[in-house]
Amino acid sequence: MEQLSFNQSMAGAPVNRPAPRKAPRAAGNVTEIILPAGQVENFQLLLPMLTQLNQERRWLAWIDPPQALVNKWQKTRNIITGEILVLRSSAEYSALDLAQRALGAGTCHAVVMWTGKLGRSAFEALQQASANGNSHGVVLRQR
Repeated sequence: MEQLSFNQSMAGAPVNRPAPRKAPRAAGNVTEIILPAGQVENFQLLLPMLTQLNQERRWLAWIDPPQALVNKWQKTRNIITGEILVLRSSAEYSALDLAQRALGAGTCHAVVMWTGKLGRSAFEALQQASANGNSHGVVLRQR
């Protein structure tokens, strides 16, 4: 610790204070999983991850999931309809836009998106939205 003394000659001098530290920027938490062709709806592969993500009392959002996976998940896990929010992209809202909104809102603990390859800027936008909403993002795509 540095100790300074104050004397009369310093009274009119400008105070040299260190610049305030900026709070560290929260890091986003988005993971991209690349699955072999035909494995995008592999229930056995996804079940442990989806079960873990469904532990918190906020929404678990699925964006453009394969319908077969949704049906299997509901039958096997007996998920209450109010626990999973299934969103479908449209001409008005792309999957990326839906994912950014869901991640950034803070109402979803996790957002799982089935999509094609994402560019760097799209992935960074998801990271920022994840940090803003304190949410986890998972991007699933085929090789």
